[in-house]
Order: sequence, then C-alpha cells, then structure tokens
Amino acid sequence: MKKKNPIRSAIVRLFNFLFIIAFFVVFIYVATFTDIPNKVGNVIRKEVEELKEPYEIYNEEFKINELSIDNNMYYFNTLTKEQKYIYEAIANGVKNFDDEFVVRNYVEGDKDVFAREVSYAIEAFTNDHPEVFYLKAQYSSYVYPGFEGNIGYIRLNYTEENTYQIKEKIALMAGKVDFYARGLDGKSDIDKEIIIHDRISNDVKYYKEEDVPRKYHTAEGTLLEGIGVCDSFSKAYQLVLNKVGIESVIVLGNLNDSPHAWNMVKLGNNWYHVDITSSHSVYDESGIINHAYCNLTTEAEKAFVTFENESVIPVANSNEYNYYYYNNLVIEENADINTRINEIYNHFSGLDYIEFYLKGDVSSRITEVLSALRDIDDSYLDGSKLYYYNIKNAIIIHKN
Repeated sequence: MKKKNPIRSAIVRLFNFLFIIAFFVVFIYVATFTDIPNKVGNVIRKEVEELKEPYEIYNEEFKINELSIDNNMYYFNTLTKEQKYIYEAIANGVKNFDDEFVVRNYVEGDKDVFAREVSYAIEAFTNDHPEVFYLKAQYSSYVYPGFEGNIGYIRLNYTEENTYQIKEKIALMAGKVDFYARGLDGKSDIDKEIIIHDRISNDVKYYKEEDVPRKYHTAEGTLLEGIGVCDSFSKAYQLVLNKVGIESVIVLGNLNDSPHAWNMVKLGNNWYHVDITSSHSVYDESGIINHAYCNLTTEAEKAFVTFENESVIPVANSNEYNYYYYNNLVIEENADINTRINEIYNHFSGLDYIEFYLKGDVSSRITEVLSALRDIDDSYLDGSKLYYYNIKNAIIIHKN
C-alpha cells in the first residue's frame, strides 16, 4: 500500500482552506458591496410574476363586484400613463382580494416617486368605486430595483377576512339600493334624482361623534345601518343613482375648514352639484328635508365650499335643473310677492312648510313674504319657524 506524502497532504489541506476562505470573502463582498443579489432576486421575482395570469384590462366593462357602477372611469381618465398602470393593478388586486401584488409595466421612479404615484391612483380608485366599502385606508408600497427598471409592489388591507363576508354584505347593500330605487320607472331623471335624494335624507342619521368608524365613511354605513358622514352619504347616493341610470361622480373639498364630500350629477347635457349631507341639515331640527343644495352651479357651490380637485371635475353652469328653478319656486327681485307666494303655497299644498328661493336682499324682503303668507294661511302666524340659507337665499318656512 502506497504511503501518503505528509507534505503533499498538508499542501492540499492548505489549498482547500484558502479556497474556502477566498470563496467566503468573495461571497461577502458581492452580498455587501454590490447589487447583484438584489438584481438576481428581482429577475426571479419578475419572472415569477410574469408567469401569473395577466391583468384583466381596465375599461368600462370592468366590474369589481355586483354593486359596481357604470361610470367607473371618470377619475381613472384624469391620471398619467404611469398612474393608470398602478390604478389597473389596484383594481385587479381588489377584485381578486389580493393583499399584495406587483404593478406590471411600471418601470420609472424611485420609492418616493412610486409612493406618491400610488397615493394619486388610490384616491382616483376610491372615488370611482363606491362599491368597494371593504378597502382600508392604510396601505403600503415599495420598489425593488431590477435590470429593466424598478418593480413596484403594493400591499392593501381589507376590513373583511374573506370574500364570503364581503358577498354577504354586498347582497344586503344591493337590496337597500333596490329599495331606494323602487317605483321610479317612467319618471324623468330629475324626478328620480330628487326622490332618491329625499328617500336617503329621510332615512339616515349623521354620525356626530369625533372619532368616526371606518364604515361610516363608506356606503356600508348609510345602506346597512342608516348612519354615516358626508362621504358615506355621497357613495350610497352614487350607487342608487347608478341603479336608475343617472351618471354621477364624487367630489372632494372642504366645508368650514373640514374635509367634505358631495356629488355631481349629469342631467340632460349638464352637470350639477348636489350635497345630500347639507340638504339633510334641516331635517334633524324640523323634520324637513331642504333642497337648497340640490343641483347647483359651480359658482353657487363655491359660495360655501372649497374644491380639492376642481381642475378635473366637470363645470356646472346651468340652472335648468336646479331644484327651485325646475319647480318654479324662485321669487325674482321685481316679482309681485303676493302672487308668487300664493303660487308657491299651492305647490306645497297639504304640507306643513313651504320652500323657495328669494332673490335679492333677504333681510329687506322677508317681512313682506311672511305677511303675504299669513294672509293666505294663518297657520304661519305666531311661532312659525323660519330657516333660511343666506348664502344661496334659500328659504324654508314651517307652520306653527
């Protein structure tokens, strides 16, 4: 048997030891001081993502759930190309109830740019989709650098644990939408709009506590519990309007320095502002739903709110379907007060209030209006309640 050369064996062991040391030095250097591991990992991740089923194309036919509205692209169409990629990813992610997904085609910008673009896309998506009541406001976004550009990922959070719970609520909400839209076949769009406006206003309560639960910012609060705040009312209103074929969008802004939301509706060829939250205000005190905020022009709306997104919303410049003009409830400055009050009184026959729009200086004309009204009906004498909205000169007078 051949004897091993101890010197040769020692050299081999030393060589093997040095090779292992060199390997680890190179590995540590590559891992610490180069981007190769990330790039390799990203190539693998990207290839894995590309093996998944492709996106469903986002267009007018895209439906997230049974409550989906037809006018689902208004805010989508205001976005840049890159923001639309992100929006499309969000829409597919929400439809599939995915909590994390990649944004395909997005290859521009660093993480801060991507985060900003995601915020624009998320806001546009939530404005276009009042039916998505189960998406939490909290989300995260991050990017991985790849060979062909950054790969963007989004993580979403949902209020429900599974799609079964979502479908249960959707069925209940769809039933409530049908309830508010009942019996309107054959009516004009303006009449449908006002009837739905009044039904919701009569049926809901404004949540007045300081800390508002998430659901009271969504259509769920209004439709399932009859409780909500401005954005809840607006989203529910949009769902019911869509049910009867009336196009509408959500508008964001500020009222008395607080965030506010309302709707714009398209009647005929023109757009109008309608604020169901503000219309609800007198109901809490008197049992009356006022219409001072029904179908205003942009100029009239600006008298009491500021817009967050004026550059991308429709311009409203017609009074044709303003509630008071449409119902001939406007008292012009040169009109005969007695004649007009008599006509308006007959319009509200059988009710315990009248409502109208008084042009000009309200303070100098209101005494004459009350005198003419009391000559017709002495129920409006002592103790009558007067509500008026001087910003728009909308008057509501309640019987004793």
